[in-house]
Amino acid sequence: MTAELTKLRSQTLIAEIRSIDPSYRFDSLGFPESFDGQMNQLNDLQLDRARVYYVMRGDARPLQVETLRFLQSRTDAAYVDGLQALKDGKLKIRLSPAEAVGNYIDRRVRDDLRGLYSFLKIPTVRGERVRINSREYDSSGSDRTYRQPDARIDDVAFDVTLTLKTGSTGQVRGFFGSDFKPRSVVIVRPSQLGQGSTYIITNPGN
Repeated sequence: MTAELTKLRSQTLIAEIRSIDPSYRFDSLGFPESFDGQMNQLNDLQLDRARVYYVMRGDARPLQVETLRFLQSRTDAAYVDGLQALKDGKLKIRLSPAEAVGNYIDRRVRDDLRGLYSFLKIPTVRGERVRINSREYDSSGSDRTYRQPDARIDDVAFDVTLTLKTGSTGQVRGFFGSDFKPRSVVIVRPSQLGQGSTYIITNPGN
């Protein structure tokens, strides 16, 4: 039953993508037999769907959803690897072990995200609506300041962290105060930290 539902969902996604981009071709050797293979195919199609919505229609919402799914998966994996690297003495500790693990996760996840957008052929340079670890300036005062979210996908900022943050946290307030005025900030934390580890903070000015 799971395989049939997955196959139907795949066919639906392919039809939706082709309705936006008639030239789209999904290269496949056939429907995967294993569950992991089926999930990987479904994931690839969802990424392709997000890409064509963004590139062909300028709609970043599916890309925001897929970015969150990707960040969560990579953050969870990097957290496991970071803890092991800490245990093995491979991380440089400055302020605390938690900071060392957090820095490890940040680097890993940002590199993975750059790889994803390179694969999708979506530019992330300054001036684009998609950016990774890029300065977002606040020019409202006499001195221009900036904050640096891990990712910005159009009007949503993403922050990968181990720390609980709220709308009153300086970094989050800085995101909302930047010139691009995100409608929300998504705090992405390892799911191993418990229910509600990842959450959305909406812009109080919207």
